[in-house]
Amino acid sequence: MKVFLISHIADADGIMPVILSKLVFKDLEYKLLENSEVEDFMSNAFNDNFFDKYDQVFMTDLCISETLAEKINNSSFKDKFQVLDHHISGIELNRYSFITVIDEENGVKESGTSLYYKYLLKHYPIKILARPSVSVMVSLVRLGDTWEWKKYNREDARHLMTILSYYGVEKFINNYVDFLLANDEFYYTETEKMLIETDCKRMNDYIENKKSQVIFKEIKGYKTGIVFAELYRSELGSALAEFYSDVDLIIVINLSRSISYRSVKDNINVNEFAQSFGGKGHQKASGSPLPLGLKENIINYIFGRDNNEY
Repeated sequence: MKVFLISHIADADGIMPVILSKLVFKDLEYKLLENSEVEDFMSNAFNDNFFDKYDQVFMTDLCISETLAEKINNSSFKDKFQVLDHHISGIELNRYSFITVIDEENGVKESGTSLYYKYLLKHYPIKILARPSVSVMVSLVRLGDTWEWKKYNREDARHLMTILSYYGVEKFINNYVDFLLANDEFYYTETEKMLIETDCKRMNDYIENKKSQVIFKEIKGYKTGIVFAELYRSELGSALAEFYSDVDLIIVINLSRSISYRSVKDNINVNEFAQSFGGKGHQKASGSPLPLGLKENIINYIFGRDNNEY
């Protein structure tokens, strides 16, 4: 069986489905995307009849639009397409037979990885999926992505993102495919422990430094704290939201990738706020793409003046 997987490139929750797929399927191809790239990729795939050569197509940890869902629903490959996502903004798409969006079930926050793992266990119940090393790694990814690691004091869950940042996507995938095939129990190697320890100090210093760089601004009736950052966006956003308790939400702008929104307040829905800017996500953690032409506008703003001004 020939399988194609489309998943999220941004974090471990999007990368882990590739690892699980490699454990299950011998003939696998995959594409990792940002949420903002999904529509263009799928449009090109439709035009090129790209999915005709595959027996099964999965999409994990990615939000899709109503328009795209309708296109898939009216396509010839609808029956071989399966979308598994946990972003609350996509809940209404569950009316489509090929889409499963679950934010929380039985009091447990789901992730793209955990939903895909359950699907594989049900439909492809091979022995390796039941290994403790695999189930524990899936659990760590879920805890890290949903931030339930804080609820259960599982620091080891967020360390997977540290390893991913050091290894890079492809090495992370290949390393953990080999690791899960060879080990019944999950653990971090001594080298990885050293990387984790070093990175924790680096992250804490980075967050402490960014506290003085926050710009406060009221946007759409919300008190926001805005910071420009490329590293540790989730940790930074959550730490700043806790530190500046009078702020409704924190906006982290990564000029290389996207915009993140974080809040620690139960009465603030950052998913609704993100939707105002073309984004989506969860109640306390969401994101949106950078506006089209932003980088060009920045360049023109800085260098578009008469040279005599310098």
